[in-house]
Amino acid sequence: MRYLLMVTLSLHFAAFASVAAQRPAPWKVLGDTAGAPKGCTASAAIEAIDTWFNAFTTADSAALAHVLAVRGGTWVFTTGRFAPTDTFVRIETLPALLRYARSRLHTHEDIELRAVQFYGWQGKRLTFMPFFVRSADDLGAGEHAGIGKAGFVCGRGIEKLNLAPRSPNQPGPDSIMVRTPRGLEARPRPR
Repeated sequence: MRYLLMVTLSLHFAAFASVAAQRPAPWKVLGDTAGAPKGCTASAAIEAIDTWFNAFTTADSAALAHVLAVRGGTWVFTTGRFAPTDTFVRIETLPALLRYARSRLHTHEDIELRAVQFYGWQGKRLTFMPFFVRSADDLGAGEHAGIGKAGFVCGRGIEKLNLAPRSPNQPGPDSIMVRTPRGLEARPRPR
């Protein structure tokens, strides 16, 4: 009986993991993801981007370490000033990023990804521009629109993520021509 219960639970968790891995990104995917080199996929980049934004908000050290290109190279994270009391931040080590993310927990920091514009593969690098909204107790009331410049390296993860406020006259994801992303692999949707 105990063995049957363990097998049933194992199959349940395996099925859940399979469905979770296949779920589409909850934000808009725009732009060009065609021309991926052998062994590279835009789906891996999309998963890393989604994981980073969720992990930063919760200061999840394991998830951040998994999706950042900390192995075999350098990476950088920056964020501009979203309020007069905010400071510019430049971080180049995982321990410093974790300290920063944990400090932002106390301010109820929330960064919600809204869309990502991809600019195609250049070798093993896929560049992208995230569009997001940011809120925190120390940033003033409401959500603050943000934009970024970033890069994902196949087999390594996110190598740079530069975030800044988006001014009202900068185009947002809704003003970008929405079309089926070029080259994006078909991903099955859960039923």
